[in-house]
Amino acid sequence: MRAEAVETKKLLYIFGVIVFGGMLLNSIIDAGIYLEYYSVEKLWEYRLFIAGGAVVYYGAVFLFYRFRITTNHGG
Repeated sequence: MRAEAVETKKLLYIFGVIVFGGMLLNSIIDAGIYLEYYSVEKLWEYRLFIAGGAVVYYGAVFLFYRFRITTNHGG
């Protein structure tokens, strides 16, 4: 069995989908439990926090690889 190299960029994107997608899915599935203890506004605040975190994460990964490629092309 031959081991293949894994692209780190793709791995980071998949990791982000699992983490942020799981958090968002959890807030949708358990919305009834959240609403018993908190308000609808808190639930949407949590979901917007997840979306904001995902934007920052994917932006950081994108900028990291863009900067890395442009600085390492010289040798």
